Amino acid sequence: MGDSVRVVSDAGGDHGRWSSPIAGRQYDRMPLVLASEQRAIYELGLLNLRRRRGYDRHAPQWNAIERLLAPLDTVSSSFSIEPGTQQHLYRGLHDAVAVLLLRCAETGRSYWSWTSQEWLDLLGDSHAAFRRSVPEWAEGAVRPFLCAHAFLLGDFDAFHRLGYFGRRTLAARLFGEAHVDAEIDRIRRVLAGWGYRYGRCDDPTIPAVASQMFLIARSPHLEDLDTALFDRVRAGPYLTEQGLRGLHPLQRVVAQLGYCDPPQVGSSNNQIIALGVPERWRRWAERWYQTSTLTPKVRRTTRAILFKVGRWLAIESPEAADPGQWTRQTCAAWVAAVDRMNVGDYNERNVTQRERIGKPLAAASKAHLLSALRTFFRDCQEWEWLPRRCLSSQMKRM
Repeated sequence: MGDSVRVVSDAGGDHGRWSSPIAGRQYDRMPLVLASEQRAIYELGLLNLRRRRGYDRHAPQWNAIERLLAPLDTVSSSFSIEPGTQQHLYRGLHDAVAVLLLRCAETGRSYWSWTSQEWLDLLGDSHAAFRRSVPEWAEGAVRPFLCAHAFLLGDFDAFHRLGYFGRRTLAARLFGEAHVDAEIDRIRRVLAGWGYRYGRCDDPTIPAVASQMFLIARSPHLEDLDTALFDRVRAGPYLTEQGLRGLHPLQRVVAQLGYCDPPQVGSSNNQIIALGVPERWRRWAERWYQTSTLTPKVRRTTRAILFKVGRWLAIESPEAADPGQWTRQTCAAWVAAVDRMNVGDYNERNVTQRERIGKPLAAASKAHLLSALRTFFRDCQEWEWLPRRCLSSQMKRM
């Protein structure tokens, strides 16, 4: 009773269907916390609740809170934590259980009865809000473990309301590294075969989006990502702007594997070719495209280059996604980036360039990239969309 939780790794384990660690188990889910249970929690004190070195694992109060402690330890022992990991994760795991027990005592209600909003109040909509909702001794490593407990014990799924945190890390902790990595590898192999940038191992978008989908589906299996789920996520607040761009290729892959319908594409292909482009920059590029009197072919080529610029901005200078925020320094950085650019960089798809990917751009290609952006800024100034500034001349320099 009160023994330290067991931390396990799924390395080399069974990669079959995942199931919740509490599935099929019988627990006393009485919503009210008894006065005797509240008293036992307070009597145990922080040293015991946090299970620090020298705590009394045989204290009789552990027996008094068995019905509250057993599910927490079952869940904790299911988490996938790599053996030999840093000690602060072990402390965070124990402290998460301590925080939950204390919250039960304070509210007089067991975690089984907490609403989604109550879990959110505990977890906070940001790390700063979390720090305000928990005792000072609860370290940063506690919050991810509390998120996992909320998922398994409270059916919590409003992760989009928690601000920034590592979705892939949480999904791996809940479902196991092997499950999550195997499915992400399946996605990447298909995307790489199609020439998508998102198929590269160094691109973080697909792991983040796929992990969020696994959390919403409450399953780490691609076959559980059906059409209705994609429609719900696309229509809801679950993903960031960047995440929504990654949702399209993800659904294409899942459809290719036969688990859902392909994504619906509007009357144009802009949604596809603008993947990875900041929304504000994309709107400016589309506005230019619809206004320019150049030939359709030239406009399409220029717009494609503007989308390439947008992907560069998303990585190197997100604040300059508004053309009005460009400075001489931004222009100089773009010129320098073009000078070092290789074939395939900042492209969404590279199917027609596979044999040349990674090779330096030819001088003519570099000049074309600079000329297209110079045309864009010149037109925006001519049409009085932007104030006249000496940006275009900067593009002429190599």
